[in-house]
Amino acid sequence: MRILFLLATTFLPAQFLLPDDIIPKKHIIELTIDPSLNTFTGWAKIEVDLTKPTSLLQVNAKDLQPLESSVSWQGRKILVQASAAAETISLSLPSEIGPGPATISIRYQAKLDEKAVAGPYRNKVASDWYAFTTFTPIDARRAFPCFDEPRFKTPWELSIHIKRSDKAFSNARQVSETNEPNGMKLVRFAPTVPLPAEVVAFCVGPFDVYQGAPAGHGTPIRVISAKGHREQSKAAAEATVAVLPRLEAYTGIPYPYGKLDYVAVPEFKFGAVENPGLITYKASTLLLSPARIRSLQAHEMAHLWFGDLVTQATWDDVWLSEGFATWFSAKIMDEEQPPSRRLLASVAARERIMITDAKRPVRVPINSRKDADNVYSQIVYQKGAAILVMLDGWLGETQVRDGLREYLKAHKFGNATTADLESSLEGSKPVLDSFLNQTGIPAIRAECKDAHLALDQTNSTHNWTVPVCWRGQGIASSCIVLTSRSEIQLKSCPAWIYLNANGTGYYRTEWSPEQLSTLDLTKLTAAERLTLIYDLRASKNITSPLLKTLTTDPEPEIAKAAMGK
Repeated sequence: MRILFLLATTFLPAQFLLPDDIIPKKHIIELTIDPSLNTFTGWAKIEVDLTKPTSLLQVNAKDLQPLESSVSWQGRKILVQASAAAETISLSLPSEIGPGPATISIRYQAKLDEKAVAGPYRNKVASDWYAFTTFTPIDARRAFPCFDEPRFKTPWELSIHIKRSDKAFSNARQVSETNEPNGMKLVRFAPTVPLPAEVVAFCVGPFDVYQGAPAGHGTPIRVISAKGHREQSKAAAEATVAVLPRLEAYTGIPYPYGKLDYVAVPEFKFGAVENPGLITYKASTLLLSPARIRSLQAHEMAHLWFGDLVTQATWDDVWLSEGFATWFSAKIMDEEQPPSRRLLASVAARERIMITDAKRPVRVPINSRKDADNVYSQIVYQKGAAILVMLDGWLGETQVRDGLREYLKAHKFGNATTADLESSLEGSKPVLDSFLNQTGIPAIRAECKDAHLALDQTNSTHNWTVPVCWRGQGIASSCIVLTSRSEIQLKSCPAWIYLNANGTGYYRTEWSPEQLSTLDLTKLTAAERLTLIYDLRASKNITSPLLKTLTTDPEPEIAKAAMGK
């Protein structure tokens, strides 16, 4: 039965987060795109589940012009007029429907802006036009009506009408291409696994395609670039062959998205975006920076597990994506470094973020577009990664790896929170809550007398739970979780004590002159020597003889840091 209702537009206050009583189950998107034009048309059909009776349905949308809207419910098609607010389209029904399944259908027109680098946009290369997308964190709503929050993961089924001279690509593999009588063709893609809207992607244009060798467990690799740039794509394809198997080996989960395409985007908001199956990169990096591409690929592909396979439930927890990708990619690339150097980069990165630590905690609520502008703060990336380095050093790499495998398996193709991660990493909750939810840097000092080692926190303005890993002359590394003060019984006080074993802890060590005078630099790792320099400089102890000694360190990074460079 088809019932028609045409309703006058009603004013509804704009809201950023969608209500919880409408759960999307699938997005079906059909687009018509000619990159030479500054607009395109689309048809979004969203299958939803109504958890309670409602007469108002809302979806995310921005700068979209609704043309025709309807809601299907129990065999009835209800035509309604859409009301567009700042971030949503609202559909008001004459009476309540639900609970149960329904389908929202909206035909619309959208912008394909030449000057934008967010949402859907277009670039001209030589004489040809190309269309690209950059949706993260909240701009999928510029391309189609959708549920544009990370908690809403659904399969996506895309099809695109394009000129016959163009090609189209999206997250999933192409399943058909059909010529149409108007000089166009329809390209259909397979349904995706559940994805959040922000990592759905597509591109249209007269692309060149470089087919690389399969990587990992046989994943096909392609590089998609503007016409005439195919030969510059080889290095990017070859880098994947080395990097992808390491990610699969650590997670214990083969690459889960079938095919892997890289897209070289001429004008780009970010260095790259981790869209599953269709990772977009700034063209100058992907095609012209072979020395950098391996580490950048490692970061973006790390997201395919941390952020895509398992997605943070809210933007508050975006560190579960960005902090993890920063840490995981460095860990994977460390395999190419000598063991003595493997933690040096993480120590230097930790120091850079410690300088700005007071600006904001890692986890902050995101309740507006203005809040979302800062969702990718370097605190999220670098402090998040430094906290994970600390967990590795405290819990042990094997325990962390096994816990993360459990976390990924438990939440595969779904969402997770920091609490979920804490459940998979036994004992981590008080530490993670302490370091993620407040700013600042703990400071630790030690004193050993009569075979009693006393460890104290000295910054009393915060309530820290700090895993302190220490070692000394003749004493192997040992860890303790410190909340204020602890005493450890030893056989005797060692000749020297180092309070940040392997330089993995996110805290400062406060050194006494006596402790510095007995410290044996030859027994310290490279990461420990670099951490020592940063601790001394942070305490303004720049006249220490140890700094002068370290200016001749065989590791260039350490010597430069000792000289204050």
